[in-house]
Amino acid sequence: MEQRTKNILLIVGLLCVLFVAYQFGFGKTFAVSKELSKLESQKKEYQAAPKQLASLSKKEQQLDIILAKNNVEGTSLQHNLLKTLNKLSDTSNVKVIAFEEPHRFINETTKKGTTTYDFTLQGDYKALIGVVYTLEQEYSFGNIVQVNFEKKKNFRTGVRYLQCRLLLQRLN
Repeated sequence: MEQRTKNILLIVGLLCVLFVAYQFGFGKTFAVSKELSKLESQKKEYQAAPKQLASLSKKEQQLDIILAKNNVEGTSLQHNLLKTLNKLSDTSNVKVIAFEEPHRFINETTKKGTTTYDFTLQGDYKALIGVVYTLEQEYSFGNIVQVNFEKKKNFRTGVRYLQCRLLLQRLN
């Protein structure tokens, strides 16, 4: 055999030995090493879980304080708004005449939405202004975007009354 053939057979034999060594020795070592690093990262996550739980519970308490400060409780904003309007109508000389279904708009490009609540109140001017002021300053339901006062007359009884239609808008 020539020297060149011997060298080629030597290189091919060396490559075969490396392939077999990788399959039986190195490959398993690399797989175990990957699994070890994965398990170590999971261990760090599990060790950090109590700290995260403590910080999340602290954050929840802070948010509850903020919600209590803004007089918002529960999850349904519409329910809370109606409850607040009923409470304000009990304390002042105002009646809730209509509470329409909220209108929801979602902008397709920005994926942000707005919800507009439409309701009508009836009473004297001073009481209606007081309710509007209270909704705007003491509660954080959203922004009052329109207040429309309308003086109406009941033709059967001849009584005149004042109605106030409010549009309250909340950004989602």
